Amino acid sequence: EDTWHVQRPQPSWQDDLRKGHKDDILCIAQCPPCLLATSSYDGEIIVWNLGSGHIQCRFLTPLPPQTDEALVDRSVLSLVFLRTRALNSTSTSVASLISSGPQGDFFFFSLEVSGLSFLLLQSRFQQEITKLAVTQDDCLLFAADHIGYVYVYDIKDCGLTLEQKLPKTTNFWRAHISSISGLQLIESHQVLVTCSTDCTVRLWSINGEFIGTFGQPERWILHIASSWRHPAVPYEVLTDPLSMPSHSILDDRLTLSDALRSARSEDSSTEVPSTEDTMVSRC
Repeated sequence: EDTWHVQRPQPSWQDDLRKGHKDDILCIAQCPPCLLATSSYDGEIIVWNLGSGHIQCRFLTPLPPQTDEALVDRSVLSLVFLRTRALNSTSTSVASLISSGPQGDFFFFSLEVSGLSFLLLQSRFQQEITKLAVTQDDCLLFAADHIGYVYVYDIKDCGLTLEQKLPKTTNFWRAHISSISGLQLIESHQVLVTCSTDCTVRLWSINGEFIGTFGQPERWILHIASSWRHPAVPYEVLTDPLSMPSHSILDDRLTLSDALRSARSEDSSTEVPSTEDTMVSRC
């Protein structure tokens, strides 16, 4: 039997056998030349040295305040290194690893101070974050969630010191009607590829403009914006109830009659007083 082209797995690391993950590994992220991060279903994150096979640091995903540990899913579905910080930083307090957490949370971790999380960032709709991606300069963070939204955050000043400075949301849009399972940033063409459990793969500009769905009859040309579907959006996204604007009636917090009554009371309170009323009040 020809085995020349068969790549056998290397022996397991001793640290992995003795102190590795105890639950299913859900995500792997690499930072050349020698860092590897893995996350598991129980919320544990381990950073490994690829050269030695030893554990460099490990931490457990923090729980949101006032939550029952038994009721919260701590699984970490996505990790991403901030490579410019991991490779070039001389400060031990700089965050260089971002993880997704429960209920739409993000965490920034320092690799030098094991277990130190810098800040908690919660996505707009508090849905589970499924995928993360960053630009090469580590200035923008792209995040995708369980109901098909994509968020863009400015993180260039986040996690540089112990001061908790929250990142700014620069953009967000709904790309799919169900969980986003893949998020690929292609900076050379300034585009973003998304795929979902709704069985669609779509292409977007880095600014969220809809270019097209792979497999559609019409062709697009990347450098000709007039061939894109923008300003249109995917039809199923447009008509899905979760794409509707937030309103108390839509959220079942207010009946239509209550809303009309409230609107009338607001109108009456802002009515301009008549001339007769004004004269009487002056007398």
